[in-house]
Amino acid sequence: MACGYADVGCPTRCAQEDLAAHERDGVVAHMGLLRQRLADTSADLTQTRADLTQTNAALSQTEDRLTQTRADLTQCKADLTQTQHDLAESRAAQSQTAVALSQTQQELDAFRSQIDQLFTPPAAPEGLTARWDEATKEVALDWQPVTGICAGAAPAVAACCALAAATAPPPPPGPPVPVRYRVQATIVAGGDPNGSSSPVVVYTGPECRCRYRFPDGTAFGVEARFVVVAMRGLAESGSSAPATCTCRDKVFTYERDMDERGLFYYIGTQGRTQPWRNPAEAGWVTATRSSEGGSGKASDALGRQPCISYTNDQPTPSWWQVDLGARRLFRPTRYTLRHSDCTGHEKFRLQSWRLEGSVDGADGSWRTLDEHTNEPNAIPARPGAMATFAVAPERAFPARLFRVLMTGPNLLENYLLMLSGLEMYGTLLSDPAHQQQQQQQQQQR
Repeated sequence: MACGYADVGCPTRCAQEDLAAHERDGVVAHMGLLRQRLADTSADLTQTRADLTQTNAALSQTEDRLTQTRADLTQCKADLTQTQHDLAESRAAQSQTAVALSQTQQELDAFRSQIDQLFTPPAAPEGLTARWDEATKEVALDWQPVTGICAGAAPAVAACCALAAATAPPPPPGPPVPVRYRVQATIVAGGDPNGSSSPVVVYTGPECRCRYRFPDGTAFGVEARFVVVAMRGLAESGSSAPATCTCRDKVFTYERDMDERGLFYYIGTQGRTQPWRNPAEAGWVTATRSSEGGSGKASDALGRQPCISYTNDQPTPSWWQVDLGARRLFRPTRYTLRHSDCTGHEKFRLQSWRLEGSVDGADGSWRTLDEHTNEPNAIPARPGAMATFAVAPERAFPARLFRVLMTGPNLLENYLLMLSGLEMYGTLLSDPAHQQQQQQQQQQR
């Protein structure tokens, strides 16, 4: 049988008659087992108390979090209530705005209806004429606007108009809206097939006539097509029949080499109104050459005094070029070349060259105006010598760019191009030289 202290750890098992002796003899051992069990139980109780304390602390934290969560939930409910209130107010404001917008749209529709009733399109002007005024360098525009549907009508038609006017409802209150006129022009540079511009408004006003100055000043060779549109309030009539005006060309006639009657002298003096300036250095034209490593600069060719200026000797033919600008076209009849102003440079004279012209400078656009081949005496053999050459009428054409191109070596058998003067004569088709001066005169008038 098991010992009575088996539950505290006694492992002894014996017969029943021996059990009493065992318990008596092993009392000390059994007491030790009881003490050990008591110690273990006390330790377990201590641990249980510690665990209970920790559990109570965790429970307290949980209660705190629960309290905070409840507070947050209460705040969320309050925020939701406020949001719902704000949303209700916003919807109310939106509804009010929609009502105001609807009222505004109705007022705008009513205003537009009044405008449509009040501003009926006037008749288009008739009899438009345009003429060039040489004294003021302006285009004068004159026309006779149609003042009403009965103007110039037969008596029977006029009577019907009067009857219709008498039976018509009264016009809206307020002063009558006057008729105004808008003049539009389409500008085409003379001789330039690509010179058309978009229509530009050149005048808006109540008068039946106006004067118009071209934006490039003197506007030689410029053609303008004018139309007039009548306006009353917000309504416009159709355009009038176009009227065309072409300004006269400016002709430069040769008298002697490098005189003061040539194109570049004219540009350099701004139409003979200012002291002369090199037009290339002033920025009124652009001078370039095939290379800049020789002597002088490209603008030397447009100077009034001979100098030492030349390009490099290079394998490809040398050239010297002048660009008149986008608003000028020139049809040459003669041109003057001047050699370097230095003793000993006579053998650098040109003997083979072409004068070429181009409208835009693109490859393939250059056309020959004049050509010389193996002519050693074309320019005299002295420092600063000059010679003028004619351009055959069948070769002449309006161009923007001109260049002197060497087609063979000079007298020293190289391609060094020496040039200290270039002047041209012929017809200028469009010239902005007087632009600033004429604008000032127009403002003074």
